[in-house]
Amino acid sequence: MISLDQVCVNRGGKRILDTVSVSLKPDRITAIVGPNGSGKSSLLKVMVGALQPDRGQACLDEKNLQRWRRKDLARALAYLPQTSERPNGMSVEEVVACGRFAHLPPWANLTEEDSAAVSHALQQTEMLDKAEQTVDHLSGGEMQRVWLATVLAQGSDLLLLDEPNSFLDLSHQLELMALIHRLNRELSKTIALVIHDLNQAIQWCDEVIVIKQGKVYATGPINLLQDPTLLREVFNLSCQFLRSPGQSRPILQASLYQPAGAPSS
Repeated sequence: MISLDQVCVNRGGKRILDTVSVSLKPDRITAIVGPNGSGKSSLLKVMVGALQPDRGQACLDEKNLQRWRRKDLARALAYLPQTSERPNGMSVEEVVACGRFAHLPPWANLTEEDSAAVSHALQQTEMLDKAEQTVDHLSGGEMQRVWLATVLAQGSDLLLLDEPNSFLDLSHQLELMALIHRLNRELSKTIALVIHDLNQAIQWCDEVIVIKQGKVYATGPINLLQDPTLLREVFNLSCQFLRSPGQSRPILQASLYQPAGAPSS
C-alpha cells in the first residue's frame, strides 16, 4: 500500500508539502480534504509518482515509487487527474481501451482478456450501452464515467482520483459518489480521492486526510470531520450536525465562523 514518509515538495520557491507522513488503508475509501491551495492535488501526485519529493520518500508496497517501472506502476495503481481533454472522435470503447496500455506490448492489438476487461469496466460504470458512441456529445456525468471506466480497465486495485466531481451538477455528483462507493464495497478497490464537499466525504468515505497549508492537520476515521475545532481551524466554519431517521451518518450544516464579540455580517 502507499505510504509517504517526511515528504517535502518545493515549487517556485515555496514549500507546497511540508514533512508529510501518511499512509492509505487497504480496502477503504479515503477522502483528502482541505482549503483551496492547501496541497491536496500535490499530495495525490506524489502518491502516484507524478511529483517527486525534494525530501522524504513515497513508497508503494515498501518500494520507492521512483524505482517502479512505468508499466508495473500502472498495473498497481490507477490515477484520474482533475481535468482531461475530451478525445473527440473516439468511441467510448476506444477511450476505455486506452486503460489497457500497461498490459500490452507497443502497437499490439487487444487480446480477449483485454476486451473482457474493457467490457467489465463499461458494465461497472453503466456505460456498456454507449460503447459504440463517440464521446463528443456525452454529458459531463457520462464523460466522468468514461474516465472512471478507463481507470478501472487498468485492472489496478488502487484508484487515486483528483476531484472526480469537478464540473458536475449535484445529481451527477451523487451518482458518481455512489458508483465509487460500490466499486469499493463490491470490488474491494482501495480508493483515495480529493474532494471539496465535506458532506459527501462524510456520507461516502471511511477515512480522511486533512491538509492545511501543505501539512497534515489530521488523519484517521471519517468522523474526524465532526470535530468542531478541526472545522473551525482548517475551514473557518462553525457547524452543527443533523441526523435523519434511518441514516447512520450525520449531515453537516455550516456557516462562517464568527469569533465571540465579532460583528455579524
